[in-house]
Amino acid sequence: MSMGGFWVRPRASRQTKIITFEGGHNVGAPPVSIGDNQSSDESGWGLDDHFPALHTRKGRVSHGASGNATPRLLTGFGGQYLVRAVGGTLQYYNGSNWVNIATGLADSDWSAVNFEVNGKPALILTNGVDNVKYWDGTTFGNLSPNAPKGKFVTTDTIRVWIAEGDVLHYSAYLDAQDWTTPENSGSVQYYTPRGGEITALTRYAERVVIFKKDSMAEIHGTNYYEFRLMDIPGDIGCVNHKTLKEVQGYLLWLGPGLDVYIHTGGIPKPVGQAIRRHLDKVNLNHLDKCFAGTDGLRYYLGLVTGNNTEPNLLLCFDPKSGIWRVFSKDQNYRMSYLFNNDWFMSDSSGMTYRITGYTDDGQQIVSEYITKAFDEGVPHAEKEYYEAHLQGYIPQGSTVEVYISYQERGNNFELLDTIQGSDDSQSSNILIPMDQVPLCKWVRFKLVAKGEVTLYQMQVSFDVHPVQL
Repeated sequence: MSMGGFWVRPRASRQTKIITFEGGHNVGAPPVSIGDNQSSDESGWGLDDHFPALHTRKGRVSHGASGNATPRLLTGFGGQYLVRAVGGTLQYYNGSNWVNIATGLADSDWSAVNFEVNGKPALILTNGVDNVKYWDGTTFGNLSPNAPKGKFVTTDTIRVWIAEGDVLHYSAYLDAQDWTTPENSGSVQYYTPRGGEITALTRYAERVVIFKKDSMAEIHGTNYYEFRLMDIPGDIGCVNHKTLKEVQGYLLWLGPGLDVYIHTGGIPKPVGQAIRRHLDKVNLNHLDKCFAGTDGLRYYLGLVTGNNTEPNLLLCFDPKSGIWRVFSKDQNYRMSYLFNNDWFMSDSSGMTYRITGYTDDGQQIVSEYITKAFDEGVPHAEKEYYEAHLQGYIPQGSTVEVYISYQERGNNFELLDTIQGSDDSQSSNILIPMDQVPLCKWVRFKLVAKGEVTLYQMQVSFDVHPVQL
Protein backbone atom coordinates (compact mmCIF):
# COMPACT_ATOMS: atom_id res chain seq x y z
CA MET A 1 0.00 0.00 0.00
CA SER A 2 1.03 3.65 -0.42
CA MET A 3 1.26 6.25 2.37
CA GLY A 4 2.53 9.78 1.75
CA GLY A 5 4.83 8.84 -1.13
CA PHE A 6 6.08 5.67 0.52
CA TRP A 7 5.42 2.07 -0.39
CA VAL A 8 4.95 0.08 2.80
CA ARG A 9 5.21 -3.68 2.89
CA PRO A 10 2.47 -5.09 5.12
CA ARG A 11 4.06 -6.63 8.20
CA ALA A 12 1.92 -9.06 10.10
CA SER A 13 4.98 -10.41 11.89
CA ARG A 14 8.71 -10.65 11.65
CA GLN A 15 9.76 -12.76 8.67
CA THR A 16 11.93 -15.85 8.82
CA LYS A 17 14.04 -17.27 6.02
CA ILE A 18 15.02 -20.95 6.08
CA ILE A 19 18.43 -21.76 4.60
CA THR A 20 19.24 -25.35 3.69
CA PHE A 21 22.33 -26.79 2.02
CA GLU A 22 21.18 -29.46 -0.44
CA GLY A 23 21.59 -27.31 -3.57
CA GLY A 24 25.36 -27.68 -3.63
CA HIS A 25 27.87 -25.18 -4.98
CA ASN A 26 26.97 -22.77 -7.81
CA VAL A 27 29.30 -20.25 -9.45
CA GLY A 28 27.54 -20.48 -12.78
CA ALA A 29 25.46 -17.37 -12.03
CA PRO A 30 25.85 -14.15 -9.98
CA PRO A 31 25.58 -14.64 -6.19
CA VAL A 32 22.15 -12.97 -6.13
CA SER A 33 20.76 -15.34 -8.76
CA ILE A 34 21.66 -18.77 -7.39
CA GLY A 35 19.34 -20.87 -5.23
CA ASP A 36 18.74 -20.13 -1.57
CA ASN A 37 20.13 -23.59 -0.81
CA GLN A 38 23.35 -23.11 -2.80
CA SER A 39 26.75 -21.68 -1.90
CA SER A 40 28.45 -18.83 -3.73
CA ASP A 41 31.81 -20.02 -2.40
CA GLU A 42 32.93 -22.93 -0.26
CA SER A 43 35.62 -25.47 0.50
CA GLY A 44 36.07 -28.53 2.67
CA TRP A 45 32.72 -30.29 2.20
CA GLY A 46 31.81 -33.74 0.92
CA LEU A 47 28.78 -35.44 -0.61
CA ASP A 48 28.41 -38.53 1.55
CA ASP A 49 25.56 -40.30 3.34
CA HIS A 50 24.99 -37.22 5.53
CA PHE A 51 23.43 -35.44 2.53
CA PRO A 52 21.32 -33.26 2.40
CA ALA A 53 23.09 -31.98 5.52
CA LEU A 54 26.40 -30.18 5.05
CA HIS A 55 29.20 -32.43 6.27
CA THR A 56 32.97 -32.09 6.52
CA ARG A 57 34.92 -33.78 3.72
CA LYS A 58 37.02 -36.88 4.24
CA GLY A 59 40.55 -36.39 5.52
CA ARG A 60 43.80 -38.10 4.60
CA VAL A 61 46.59 -40.22 6.04
CA SER A 62 50.08 -40.44 4.53
CA HIS A 63 50.57 -43.81 2.85
CA GLY A 64 54.26 -44.62 3.09
CA ALA A 65 57.12 -42.30 2.21
CA SER A 66 57.03 -39.65 -0.48
CA GLY A 67 58.38 -40.51 -3.90
CA ASN A 68 60.02 -37.06 -3.94
CA ALA A 69 59.17 -36.61 -7.61
CA THR A 70 56.24 -35.77 -9.86
CA PRO A 71 53.55 -38.49 -9.74
CA ARG A 72 53.00 -40.03 -13.17
CA LEU A 73 50.75 -42.98 -12.36
CA LEU A 74 48.58 -44.31 -9.56
CA THR A 75 46.94 -47.66 -10.26
CA GLY A 76 46.64 -51.23 -9.06
CA PHE A 77 48.12 -54.56 -10.02
CA GLY A 78 44.85 -56.50 -9.80
CA GLY A 79 43.75 -56.37 -6.18
CA GLN A 80 47.22 -57.30 -4.94
CA TYR A 81 49.37 -54.16 -4.99
CA LEU A 82 48.90 -50.43 -5.24
CA VAL A 83 51.34 -49.18 -7.90
CA ARG A 84 52.67 -45.70 -8.58
CA ALA A 85 55.15 -43.97 -10.86
CA VAL A 86 57.06 -41.01 -9.44
CA GLY A 87 59.42 -39.32 -11.84
CA GLY A 88 61.19 -42.12 -13.69
CA THR A 89 60.65 -44.71 -10.95
CA LEU A 90 57.90 -47.35 -10.82
CA GLN A 91 56.99 -48.65 -7.33
CA TYR A 92 54.53 -50.92 -5.55
CA TYR A 93 53.32 -50.80 -1.95
CA ASN A 94 54.07 -53.98 -0.01
CA GLY A 95 51.89 -53.15 2.99
CA SER A 96 54.41 -50.98 4.81
CA ASN A 97 56.79 -49.44 2.25
CA TRP A 98 57.07 -48.42 -1.37
CA VAL A 99 59.37 -50.83 -3.21
CA ASN A 100 61.03 -50.06 -6.54
CA ILE A 101 59.92 -52.11 -9.54
CA ALA A 102 62.07 -50.22 -12.04
CA THR A 103 64.10 -47.02 -12.31
CA GLY A 104 65.47 -44.96 -15.19
CA LEU A 105 62.13 -44.74 -16.99
CA ALA A 106 60.85 -41.64 -18.79
CA ASP A 107 59.41 -38.95 -16.54
CA SER A 108 56.08 -39.04 -18.41
CA ASP A 109 52.47 -39.82 -17.59
CA TRP A 110 51.63 -43.52 -17.88
CA SER A 111 48.47 -45.35 -18.86
CA ALA A 112 47.99 -48.87 -17.50
CA VAL A 113 45.64 -51.85 -17.71
CA ASN A 114 45.48 -55.32 -16.19
CA PHE A 115 45.66 -58.26 -18.60
CA GLU A 116 47.43 -61.61 -18.92
CA VAL A 117 51.03 -61.92 -20.09
CA ASN A 118 52.77 -65.29 -20.48
CA GLY A 119 49.84 -67.00 -18.80
CA LYS A 120 50.05 -64.82 -15.68
CA PRO A 121 48.11 -61.75 -14.53
CA ALA A 122 50.11 -58.63 -15.36
CA LEU A 123 49.98 -54.86 -15.42
CA ILE A 124 50.63 -53.46 -18.90
CA LEU A 125 51.98 -49.90 -18.98
CA THR A 126 52.64 -47.38 -21.74
CA ASN A 127 53.68 -43.71 -21.84
CA GLY A 128 54.42 -43.01 -25.50
CA VAL A 129 58.17 -42.72 -24.84
CA ASP A 130 59.45 -45.97 -23.36
CA ASN A 131 58.78 -49.36 -24.90
CA VAL A 132 55.47 -50.77 -23.66
CA LYS A 133 56.14 -52.50 -20.34
CA TYR A 134 54.55 -55.17 -18.20
CA TRP A 135 54.92 -56.30 -14.60
CA ASP A 136 53.50 -59.57 -13.26
CA GLY A 137 54.35 -59.03 -9.61
CA THR A 138 57.82 -60.50 -10.12
CA THR A 139 59.09 -59.80 -13.63
CA PHE A 140 59.29 -56.35 -15.21
CA GLY A 141 60.16 -55.98 -18.86
CA ASN A 142 59.19 -55.02 -22.38
CA LEU A 143 55.84 -56.37 -23.46
CA SER A 144 56.82 -57.01 -27.09
CA PRO A 145 59.18 -55.38 -29.60
CA ASN A 146 56.15 -54.89 -31.86
CA ALA A 147 53.82 -53.32 -29.32
CA PRO A 148 53.08 -49.74 -30.46
CA LYS A 149 54.52 -46.95 -28.30
CA GLY A 150 51.19 -45.29 -27.71
CA LYS A 151 50.11 -42.98 -24.92
CA PHE A 152 46.95 -44.80 -23.87
CA VAL A 153 46.01 -48.42 -23.27
CA THR A 154 42.81 -50.29 -22.42
CA THR A 155 41.28 -53.73 -22.86
CA ASP A 156 37.98 -55.19 -24.00
CA THR A 157 38.77 -58.26 -21.82
CA ILE A 158 39.97 -60.36 -24.82
CA ARG A 159 42.42 -57.96 -26.46
CA VAL A 160 44.71 -55.10 -25.49
CA TRP A 161 44.15 -51.79 -27.31
CA ILE A 162 46.80 -49.06 -27.60
CA ALA A 163 46.29 -45.60 -29.09
CA GLU A 164 49.25 -44.15 -31.02
CA GLY A 165 48.78 -40.88 -32.88
CA ASP A 166 45.40 -41.23 -34.61
CA VAL A 167 45.63 -45.02 -34.90
CA LEU A 168 44.08 -47.54 -32.53
CA HIS A 169 46.02 -50.82 -32.45
CA TYR A 170 44.71 -54.09 -31.08
CA SER A 171 46.57 -57.23 -30.07
CA ALA A 172 45.79 -60.79 -31.09
CA TYR A 173 43.01 -62.66 -29.32
CA LEU A 174 44.02 -63.26 -25.67
CA ASP A 175 47.66 -62.51 -26.52
CA ALA A 176 48.99 -59.14 -25.37
CA GLN A 177 52.38 -59.87 -26.93
CA ASP A 178 51.16 -60.51 -30.47
CA TRP A 179 50.69 -57.31 -32.48
CA THR A 180 51.60 -58.59 -35.95
CA THR A 181 49.68 -61.76 -36.80
CA PRO A 182 47.38 -61.07 -39.79
CA GLU A 183 43.69 -61.79 -39.37
CA ASN A 184 44.05 -61.64 -35.61
CA SER A 185 45.80 -58.41 -34.57
CA GLY A 186 45.59 -55.12 -36.43
CA SER A 187 44.67 -51.44 -36.27
CA VAL A 188 41.91 -48.94 -36.96
CA GLN A 189 42.64 -45.37 -37.99
CA TYR A 190 40.46 -42.79 -36.30
CA TYR A 191 40.12 -40.29 -39.12
CA THR A 192 38.20 -37.05 -38.49
CA PRO A 193 37.83 -34.01 -40.80
CA ARG A 194 39.64 -31.73 -38.32
CA GLY A 195 42.43 -34.21 -37.74
CA GLY A 196 44.43 -34.49 -34.55
CA GLU A 197 45.69 -37.30 -32.35
CA ILE A 198 43.73 -39.54 -30.05
CA THR A 199 43.46 -37.86 -26.64
CA ALA A 200 41.82 -40.53 -24.47
CA LEU A 201 40.89 -44.20 -24.48
CA THR A 202 38.80 -46.35 -22.15
CA ARG A 203 36.39 -49.27 -21.94
CA TYR A 204 32.81 -48.39 -21.12
CA ALA A 205 29.56 -50.36 -21.38
CA GLU A 206 31.37 -53.36 -22.91
CA ARG A 207 32.89 -51.25 -25.70
CA VAL A 208 36.19 -49.49 -26.35
CA VAL A 209 35.59 -45.72 -26.42
CA ILE A 210 38.06 -43.44 -28.18
CA PHE A 211 38.39 -39.65 -28.10
CA LYS A 212 39.99 -36.76 -29.89
CA LYS A 213 39.76 -33.21 -28.57
CA ASP A 214 36.58 -32.56 -30.51
CA SER A 215 35.08 -35.98 -31.21
CA MET A 216 34.45 -39.44 -29.80
CA ALA A 217 33.61 -42.86 -31.16
CA GLU A 218 33.09 -46.47 -30.12
CA ILE A 219 34.55 -49.69 -31.48
CA HIS A 220 31.76 -52.01 -32.57
CA GLY A 221 32.28 -55.68 -33.35
CA THR A 222 33.90 -58.59 -31.56
CA ASN A 223 36.51 -59.80 -34.05
CA TYR A 224 39.14 -58.39 -36.38
CA TYR A 225 37.06 -58.81 -39.52
CA GLU A 226 34.14 -56.76 -38.17
CA PHE A 227 35.77 -54.06 -36.03
CA ARG A 228 34.49 -50.63 -37.06
CA LEU A 229 34.45 -47.14 -35.58
CA MET A 230 31.03 -45.66 -34.89
CA ASP A 231 31.02 -41.90 -34.29
CA ILE A 232 29.10 -40.50 -31.35
CA PRO A 233 27.41 -37.29 -32.53
CA GLY A 234 27.86 -33.88 -30.96
CA ASP A 235 31.48 -32.94 -31.74
CA ILE A 236 32.31 -33.66 -28.12
CA GLY A 237 35.79 -34.89 -27.30
CA CYS A 238 38.11 -35.11 -24.32
CA VAL A 239 40.85 -32.56 -23.68
CA ASN A 240 42.65 -34.52 -20.96
CA HIS A 241 42.60 -38.31 -20.61
CA LYS A 242 43.26 -38.13 -16.86
CA THR A 243 39.83 -36.52 -16.35
CA LEU A 244 38.06 -39.53 -17.91
CA LYS A 245 36.40 -41.68 -15.24
CA GLU A 246 33.49 -44.10 -14.94
CA VAL A 247 31.35 -43.57 -11.82
CA GLN A 248 28.23 -45.59 -10.98
CA GLY A 249 27.70 -46.48 -14.62
CA TYR A 250 28.22 -42.91 -15.86
CA LEU A 251 31.23 -41.85 -17.94
CA LEU A 252 32.49 -38.34 -17.13
CA TRP A 253 35.32 -36.18 -18.49
CA LEU A 254 36.54 -32.68 -19.26
CA GLY A 255 35.63 -31.80 -22.82
CA PRO A 256 35.75 -28.97 -25.37
CA GLY A 257 34.90 -25.48 -24.21
CA LEU A 258 36.19 -26.69 -20.84
CA ASP A 259 32.92 -28.23 -19.78
CA VAL A 260 32.31 -31.45 -17.89
CA TYR A 261 30.36 -34.06 -19.84
CA ILE A 262 28.40 -37.08 -18.69
CA HIS A 263 27.63 -40.05 -20.95
CA THR A 264 25.37 -43.04 -20.56
CA GLY A 265 24.79 -43.65 -24.26
CA GLY A 266 23.61 -41.32 -27.01
CA ILE A 267 24.87 -37.73 -27.04
CA PRO A 268 26.89 -36.72 -23.95
CA LYS A 269 25.40 -33.95 -21.83
CA PRO A 270 27.23 -31.02 -20.19
CA VAL A 271 26.98 -30.85 -16.40
CA GLY A 272 29.51 -28.11 -15.62
CA GLN A 273 27.36 -24.98 -15.60
CA ALA A 274 27.32 -24.77 -11.79
CA ILE A 275 31.14 -24.67 -11.72
CA ARG A 276 31.48 -22.39 -14.77
CA ARG A 277 33.58 -19.76 -13.00
CA HIS A 278 36.12 -22.38 -11.93
CA LEU A 279 36.27 -23.88 -15.43
CA ASP A 280 36.79 -20.43 -16.96
CA LYS A 281 39.81 -19.93 -14.69
CA VAL A 282 41.63 -23.13 -15.74
CA ASN A 283 45.27 -22.38 -16.55
CA LEU A 284 45.48 -23.71 -20.11
CA ASN A 285 49.28 -23.87 -19.91
CA HIS A 286 48.85 -26.61 -17.30
CA LEU A 287 45.69 -28.28 -18.57
CA ASP A 288 47.58 -31.58 -18.80
CA LYS A 289 47.87 -31.66 -15.00
CA CYS A 290 44.12 -31.68 -14.40
CA PHE A 291 42.77 -35.09 -13.37
CA ALA A 292 39.77 -36.96 -12.04
CA GLY A 293 39.11 -39.67 -9.49
CA THR A 294 36.31 -41.46 -7.72
CA ASP A 295 35.52 -42.86 -4.29
CA GLY A 296 33.19 -45.32 -6.01
CA LEU A 297 30.11 -43.11 -5.79
CA ARG A 298 31.19 -39.61 -6.81
CA TYR A 299 33.32 -37.93 -9.48
CA TYR A 300 36.22 -35.75 -8.28
CA LEU A 301 37.75 -33.22 -10.67
CA GLY A 302 41.11 -31.60 -9.93
CA LEU A 303 41.76 -28.30 -11.72
CA VAL A 304 44.73 -25.96 -12.13
CA THR A 305 43.22 -22.46 -11.94
CA GLY A 306 44.43 -18.87 -12.10
CA ASN A 307 48.20 -18.44 -11.86
CA ASN A 308 48.67 -21.82 -10.19
CA THR A 309 50.89 -24.39 -11.88
CA GLU A 310 49.63 -27.44 -9.97
CA PRO A 311 46.04 -28.59 -9.31
CA ASN A 312 44.72 -26.31 -6.58
CA LEU A 313 41.00 -27.04 -6.65
CA LEU A 314 39.29 -30.40 -6.11
CA LEU A 315 35.58 -30.48 -6.96
CA CYS A 316 33.13 -33.24 -6.09
CA PHE A 317 30.14 -34.21 -8.26
CA ASP A 318 27.33 -36.65 -7.56
CA PRO A 319 26.15 -37.92 -10.98
CA LYS A 320 22.79 -39.05 -9.61
CA SER A 321 21.77 -35.82 -7.88
CA GLY A 322 23.70 -33.46 -10.18
CA ILE A 323 25.15 -31.64 -7.15
CA TRP A 324 28.67 -30.12 -7.02
CA ARG A 325 30.70 -29.40 -3.89
CA VAL A 326 34.21 -28.02 -3.35
CA PHE A 327 36.11 -30.82 -1.66
CA SER A 328 39.36 -28.97 -1.06
CA LYS A 329 41.57 -26.11 -2.11
CA ASP A 330 45.37 -25.88 -2.34
CA GLN A 331 46.19 -29.53 -1.67
CA ASN A 332 47.88 -29.99 -5.09
CA TYR A 333 46.68 -33.51 -5.81
CA ARG A 334 47.78 -34.94 -9.17
CA MET A 335 46.49 -38.53 -9.25
CA SER A 336 43.62 -40.58 -7.82
CA TYR A 337 42.84 -44.30 -7.71
CA LEU A 338 40.26 -46.54 -6.03
CA PHE A 339 42.04 -49.70 -4.89
CA ASN A 340 40.09 -52.50 -3.18
CA ASN A 341 37.42 -49.91 -2.22
CA ASP A 342 40.03 -47.69 -0.57
CA TRP A 343 40.53 -44.27 -2.13
CA PHE A 344 44.09 -43.01 -2.69
CA MET A 345 45.52 -39.72 -3.93
CA SER A 346 49.03 -38.56 -4.86
CA ASP A 347 50.07 -34.92 -4.68
CA SER A 348 52.56 -32.95 -6.74
CA SER A 349 55.43 -33.70 -4.32
CA GLY A 350 55.07 -37.46 -4.86
CA MET A 351 53.35 -38.20 -1.53
CA THR A 352 50.53 -40.75 -1.62
CA TYR A 353 47.59 -40.51 0.78
CA ARG A 354 44.76 -42.78 1.81
CA ILE A 355 41.57 -40.72 1.94
CA THR A 356 39.91 -41.62 5.22
CA GLY A 357 38.76 -40.17 8.53
CA TYR A 358 38.10 -36.49 9.15
CA THR A 359 41.52 -35.01 9.82
CA ASP A 360 44.47 -34.34 7.53
CA ASP A 361 47.24 -36.42 9.12
CA GLY A 362 45.87 -35.46 12.55
CA GLN A 363 45.25 -31.78 11.73
CA GLN A 364 41.74 -30.34 11.92
CA ILE A 365 40.04 -29.72 8.60
CA VAL A 366 38.82 -26.14 8.14
CA SER A 367 35.67 -25.91 5.99
CA GLU A 368 33.98 -22.77 4.72
CA TYR A 369 30.53 -22.07 3.30
CA ILE A 370 29.29 -18.72 1.94
CA THR A 371 25.60 -18.35 1.12
CA LYS A 372 24.10 -16.54 -1.83
CA ALA A 373 23.49 -12.79 -1.52
CA PHE A 374 19.92 -12.64 -0.18
CA ASP A 375 17.70 -9.72 -1.17
CA GLU A 376 14.46 -11.27 0.17
CA GLY A 377 12.70 -10.69 -3.15
CA VAL A 378 12.82 -6.89 -2.80
CA PRO A 379 16.35 -5.84 -3.83
CA HIS A 380 15.40 -2.14 -3.77
CA ALA A 381 14.36 -2.24 -0.10
CA GLU A 382 16.50 -2.02 2.99
CA LYS A 383 16.31 -4.92 5.43
CA GLU A 384 16.96 -5.22 9.12
CA TYR A 385 18.29 -8.55 10.35
CA TYR A 386 17.77 -9.52 13.99
CA GLU A 387 18.90 -13.05 14.69
CA ALA A 388 19.95 -16.35 13.19
CA HIS A 389 19.58 -19.94 14.32
CA LEU A 390 21.82 -22.81 13.23
CA GLN A 391 21.10 -26.50 13.80
CA GLY A 392 23.70 -29.21 13.52
CA TYR A 393 25.95 -31.70 15.24
CA ILE A 394 29.20 -30.05 16.30
CA PRO A 395 31.18 -32.56 18.37
CA GLN A 396 33.41 -31.67 21.28
CA GLY A 397 36.63 -30.14 19.96
CA SER A 398 34.97 -28.74 16.83
CA THR A 399 33.64 -25.21 16.35
CA VAL A 400 31.58 -23.23 13.85
CA GLU A 401 32.12 -19.50 13.37
CA VAL A 402 29.16 -17.55 11.96
CA TYR A 403 29.89 -14.39 9.96
CA ILE A 404 27.70 -11.84 8.17
CA SER A 405 28.29 -9.44 5.29
CA TYR A 406 25.92 -6.70 4.13
CA GLN A 407 27.54 -6.45 0.71
CA GLU A 408 26.64 -8.51 -2.35
CA ARG A 409 30.23 -9.66 -2.98
CA GLY A 410 33.72 -9.34 -1.55
CA ASN A 411 35.20 -10.64 1.70
CA ASN A 412 34.11 -8.03 4.23
CA PHE A 413 32.53 -10.37 6.79
CA GLU A 414 31.90 -9.57 10.44
CA LEU A 415 32.08 -12.31 13.08
CA LEU A 416 28.76 -12.77 14.87
CA ASP A 417 29.41 -15.76 17.09
CA THR A 418 31.45 -18.93 17.59
CA ILE A 419 29.51 -22.10 18.37
CA GLN A 420 31.38 -24.55 20.58
CA GLY A 421 31.14 -28.31 20.30
CA SER A 422 28.71 -30.41 22.29
CA ASP A 423 27.90 -34.08 22.93
CA ASP A 424 24.58 -33.78 21.11
CA SER A 425 23.02 -31.91 18.21
CA GLN A 426 22.21 -28.33 19.05
CA SER A 427 20.23 -25.34 17.85
CA SER A 428 22.29 -22.22 18.42
CA ASN A 429 20.82 -18.72 18.67
CA ILE A 430 22.91 -15.93 17.16
CA LEU A 431 22.03 -12.26 17.67
CA ILE A 432 22.71 -9.81 14.84
CA PRO A 433 23.38 -6.42 16.51
CA MET A 434 22.33 -3.30 14.60
CA ASP A 435 25.55 -1.50 15.55
CA GLN A 436 27.46 -4.25 13.73
CA VAL A 437 25.15 -4.82 10.77
CA PRO A 438 23.28 -1.71 9.55
CA LEU A 439 20.25 -1.64 7.29
CA CYS A 440 21.28 -3.27 4.03
CA LYS A 441 20.05 -4.26 0.56
CA TRP A 442 21.80 -7.64 0.57
CA VAL A 443 23.12 -10.01 3.17
CA ARG A 444 25.43 -13.04 3.03
CA PHE A 445 26.40 -15.49 5.74
CA LYS A 446 29.67 -17.34 6.08
CA LEU A 447 30.13 -20.48 8.15
CA VAL A 448 33.66 -21.56 9.06
CA ALA A 449 33.87 -25.02 10.62
CA LYS A 450 36.99 -26.30 12.36
CA GLY A 451 36.93 -30.04 12.78
CA GLU A 452 34.24 -32.49 11.69
CA VAL A 453 30.72 -31.03 11.74
CA THR A 454 27.29 -31.79 10.31
CA LEU A 455 25.06 -28.77 9.65
CA TYR A 456 21.34 -29.32 9.10
CA GLN A 457 19.67 -25.98 8.56
CA MET A 458 19.77 -22.27 9.32
CA GLN A 459 17.00 -19.71 9.94
CA VAL A 460 17.30 -15.93 9.76
CA SER A 461 14.80 -13.39 11.11
CA PHE A 462 14.43 -9.99 9.42
CA ASP A 463 12.12 -7.11 8.48
CA VAL A 464 11.82 -5.27 5.17
CA HIS A 465 11.72 -1.50 5.56
CA PRO A 466 9.55 0.95 3.57
CA VAL A 467 10.84 2.19 0.23
CA GLN A 468 10.35 5.78 -0.93
CA LEU A 469 8.73 5.91 -4.36
